[in-house]
Amino acid sequence: MTDATDATGRITRGLSAAGDRLLTSDDWPALSLDTAPDDQARLCRAWLLRGLTAHPDHSAAEALVKQTEAATSASPDGMVTRHLVSFLERSLADFVIDPEDRRHPWDIFCPPAAAASAAPDDMAETIRARRRLHDLTPPSAPLRAPAAELLFTANALISPPLDPDSPDVPADHRAAGHRFAESRQTFWYDHPIPLDARPEENEILYGLASLDRALAAECEAGTLPPAARMDLVMSVSVTHPGMEETGFAYVRDIITRHLDLRHLRVFVFDEDRCRAIARCLCPGDAAAADIFGVNGAYGRHYSFLKVILLVWQMVVNPRVRFTFKIDLDQIFDQTALKSHTGRTALQTIANPLWGGTARDHEGKLVDLGMLAGGLVNEADAATGLFIPDVRRPDTEALKAPLTSRRLFCPQWPQAISTEAEILQRAPGFQRVHVTGGTTGITADALRRWRPFTPTFINRAEDQAYAISAFGEAEYLGHLHAEGLIMRHDKQAFAARAIAHASDGKAIGDIERLLLFSRYAQLHPQGFETLRDHLWPFTACFVSPDPAALAGLIFAIDGAAKGGSYVRNGAARLAACLSFCETDMAARLAHERAGWEAILGALGEGRAAPAGLADIIRRSMVDSAG
Repeated sequence: MTDATDATGRITRGLSAAGDRLLTSDDWPALSLDTAPDDQARLCRAWLLRGLTAHPDHSAAEALVKQTEAATSASPDGMVTRHLVSFLERSLADFVIDPEDRRHPWDIFCPPAAAASAAPDDMAETIRARRRLHDLTPPSAPLRAPAAELLFTANALISPPLDPDSPDVPADHRAAGHRFAESRQTFWYDHPIPLDARPEENEILYGLASLDRALAAECEAGTLPPAARMDLVMSVSVTHPGMEETGFAYVRDIITRHLDLRHLRVFVFDEDRCRAIARCLCPGDAAAADIFGVNGAYGRHYSFLKVILLVWQMVVNPRVRFTFKIDLDQIFDQTALKSHTGRTALQTIANPLWGGTARDHEGKLVDLGMLAGGLVNEADAATGLFIPDVRRPDTEALKAPLTSRRLFCPQWPQAISTEAEILQRAPGFQRVHVTGGTTGITADALRRWRPFTPTFINRAEDQAYAISAFGEAEYLGHLHAEGLIMRHDKQAFAARAIAHASDGKAIGDIERLLLFSRYAQLHPQGFETLRDHLWPFTACFVSPDPAALAGLIFAIDGAAKGGSYVRNGAARLAACLSFCETDMAARLAHERAGWEAILGALGEGRAAPAGLADIIRRSMVDSAG
C-alpha cells in the first residue's frame, strides 16, 4: 500500500468514526453535492462525505476526491483546488478518533467550551480565584501626570476601495485605488478602511475626534491642563505591498481636511518610515529591519506600537514612561465612566498599581508592567457600562445549522472569561484574556522583559505579546484596570468594511489555532504549562492536535460557504501549516535577535542616532484649525 493510499484510509476511518457525532441524517441535505454553491464547497463536502458511508452521495464523493487528487490544472481554479487538497490531506492525514469514545465533540476538540456550557458559574468562580493577586506592591513612580508621562497609540488599516469608481475615493488617490483594487491581496485584517470610505464610516476620523473630545473633558475635570495636547502615534498598515505611500498620504489628507484636533498631536508611521527608524537604530542589522514595521500580521504593528514609547522617550519627550493603545472604533464615554465609576478615563488609566508587583494564585511573582481595560458594545451602552461585549451562545441553536461550532466553540469560554475577568469590578486582579485595544505598558517593563508579538501572529496578538514574557517563577502580566471600559462602536459605522472582511477574519481564527498551538510547543515553559496559564479562552487555541482540528473546521465551514472563504483560505492555511511544521522555530530565534538589537539600541540613557529626530518630525500631521 502506498503512503498516499494509507493516508487516505486513515482520513476516511477518522471521519467515519466521528461522523455520527458531528453529523446526523438531518445534516445530509446540507452536504449534498448537487446543492453546493460552487466547486470549492462541493469538494469540501466530498471530503466530509467520505466518512458518511450511508449518505447517498458517498460514492460520488469518493470519486470526486480521487479525480481532484489526480488533477494537474495550472488554471486559477486548479491552483485553488490543489491548495485545498494539499491542506485537507496534510491536516487530516493523522486524524483518528476512538469509535468507543462517546463524549460530546466539545469535550474532545474544545474542552473549555464543554466546561463553560455545562457549569458557567463554576468556571466564572474559578477564573476569579485564579486572577486574584496577592502581596500587591505599588510602583515607586506611578503615573501621575498623564499630559507629560503618557503616550497614546492606535493603528489604522488601509485597503483599496471596495468600489474603485466611487466618488468617495479622494481624487488624489483614485489612480492608486484602481491599481491596487486589481492586484492580489497579501495582508488580511478584520475591517480595514477602504479608500472609498465615506467620512461618517471612517474610523480614523471617528476615533480621533472622539479621543479629542474625551481629552477636552479631562481638561474640564482638571486631569489635564486647559491647553494640553497629548501625543498619539498611529501606525498605518496596508493590505497590499507597495501601497504604503498611498496609505500614509490618505491618512494624512483625511486628518488635515476633516479634523480640527485641539488636544492631540498625531504622528503617522507606515512601513517605509519604520524601516527608516530601524536603519537609524540598528544600521546593517537584517533581523532588526525585518521585525520592526507595521505591515503584515497584527503582531507586527502591535509590537511597534509598544516599543515606540522608548523611541519617544529618546527623541521627543524624556518624561514619557507609559503608553496606552486604543482601537479607533472604540471611544471613552466620559459621561458614562464618570457616572458608573466616579472617574474619568485618564484617572482610571492612572491606576496606582500599574508598574507594581504582586503574587498570582500559584505564588509566582507578577510584574504588573502592563495594563488592560474592557469593552461595552455601543448597542448595549445605554443600559450600563458593565455589560459583556461577548454574549453566551445558545448551545441548542448551535446544533441547527451545520457549522464548525459543532466541534469547536471558543465563544463559550470567551463569554464567561469576559464576564468574570474583563468586567471584574474589584481592584487587585490580573488579566490573561485581553483585547487588542485598551492595553498599556511601561518603559521599565519594555526594557526589562523585551516582550514582542511574533510577526506571524495575526489574531490575539495581545495574548501572544504576554506569552513572550512568561517565565517559570515570574512573568510580565496585565494589571486589570477596573472600570476602564471603552465603548465599542464598530457596528455603528463600519458595517460595510466588517462584512467585506468577514471571511478573512474567520480564516485568521483557524490560523490562530495552528500558530498558537505550535508556539506553545516551542515555548520554554512547555505546552501544558502555557495552556494552563492561558485557560480558559486562549487555551482553546492551544490544541494537542491542531492540524486535524483546523482541517475539520475549514472543511465543515467551507462546505457551506465556498467562494472566497475557500479560495483565499486554502492557500493561506496550506502556507500556515507548512510554516508551523518547518519554519517557526528558526523564525522565533531570528525575531528574538531582532528585538534584542532594537531594544539594546533604545537602552536607557543612550543618545538618539543621527536622523531619528527628523523621521519623527516629518511623521507629524498638522490637524489644528
